[in-house]
Amino acid sequence: MFLLLVGSNGFAQSTASPQKIAPFQIRLVSGQQYTSAQLAAGPVVLIYFSPDCEHCQKFTKDLLKNYSVVANKQVVMVTFQSMEMLKPFVTQYSLGTYPNFKVGTEGTSYLVQRYYQIRSFPYIAIYDKKGNLVRTFEGEQPHAEIFKALKQI
Repeated sequence: MFLLLVGSNGFAQSTASPQKIAPFQIRLVSGQQYTSAQLAAGPVVLIYFSPDCEHCQKFTKDLLKNYSVVANKQVVMVTFQSMEMLKPFVTQYSLGTYPNFKVGTEGTSYLVQRYYQIRSFPYIAIYDKKGNLVRTFEGEQPHAEIFKALKQI
């Protein structure tokens, strides 16, 4: 096992849970590019989702109802879906009214999806104020558990 880890060190991010946030590049609904380099210091919540995913819709709705758990955190919502699918989602949930939310598409680069090896939505990666991964959630998870984890950072 030790030899395997040393031998595959260059591929650690594709085989292990990444400890730093994905080097994302997304296009926001405003048309602007937004990248991981533009994140301010502080806790970050990265949510990988699909606008037509029922679990993602329910989670977004519940997250906004419990906004206090992310009010002091940067929330980056990333999808691979087209802008045509993304815009109605952003409008439906009034996501543009939350200054700490950045919602965009990575298009068909799938960089974020591959970086985290995402298999089901929503995928939530929670980072502390130093930028270290605290916890991830994938697929349908109890929202209370996610909100509890968010309160702790």
